Amino acid sequence: FALRTLAELSPKDERREGLVQWLFLNKKLNHWKSTRATAEVLYALAYYLRGEGAQGVTETVYVTVGRREPTRFVFEPEASVDRRPQLVLAGDELDPATDSKTVVEKRGPGLAFASATWHFSTERMPESGDGDLLSVTRTFFRRVDRADGPALVPLAEDATLRPGDEVEVQLSLRARHAAEYVHLRDPRAAGLEPVSQVSKHKWDLGIAWYEEVRDSGNNFFFEQLPAGEYTFKYRLRVAMAGAFRVGPATAQSMYAPEFAAYSAGAVLEVTPDE
Repeated sequence: FALRTLAELSPKDERREGLVQWLFLNKKLNHWKSTRATAEVLYALAYYLRGEGAQGVTETVYVTVGRREPTRFVFEPEASVDRRPQLVLAGDELDPATDSKTVVEKRGPGLAFASATWHFSTERMPESGDGDLLSVTRTFFRRVDRADGPALVPLAEDATLRPGDEVEVQLSLRARHAAEYVHLRDPRAAGLEPVSQVSKHKWDLGIAWYEEVRDSGNNFFFEQLPAGEYTFKYRLRVAMAGAFRVGPATAQSMYAPEFAAYSAGAVLEVTPDE
């Protein structure tokens, strides 16, 4: 309604492209609630495209990876797209020094959506990687008993763990855009066991989610995730001594996987009892 009104009253208003971008992001991360809402959105978009001179025209997009020659994608107005157009480069074709930059260019009016994803495997503990709309950080605390009650000590300050210690994990999830069907996964170190082994629905922070406890870690499933920052907590018990590597916590839209983020990895050192 806002886009249609703006296109009628002020067709060259600078806010029009932001409204169009929001509509498409809302479609990718959520769903239009009814056939009537879908029809209204399509009608407003068709009116916008006609005003921009972008209705019924051929669209051309150029994708350049590193120093390679641009790859050309052509979208004809009367031709259906049977599958998602994509450019895939195998690992042996990539040079991180020169191919880590991707440029997407579109000539002509209107908007185009594109995403670039790098799949990799490494023995190193990765640093955190924020996405365009999602980000996640993870912090470990050791619970200690003091005279005035239990307290949390960040492991960065007191990294000595022993079998039997209780560890609290805090996951901070930030969303810059409202999203539906988001999965937050936090792998668990091999030498630690969950204090609570019950999977159940929870409600807090103004949102609801289903928390699943598995052998490999904890999963958090959100049917609706409003824009904002949320912190989730759960506890673990140290079961054995050793050095345990913990993979990063990951957050990802289940139906738009290009929107994802991950935390830093970690190594937990557990000293055996003397």
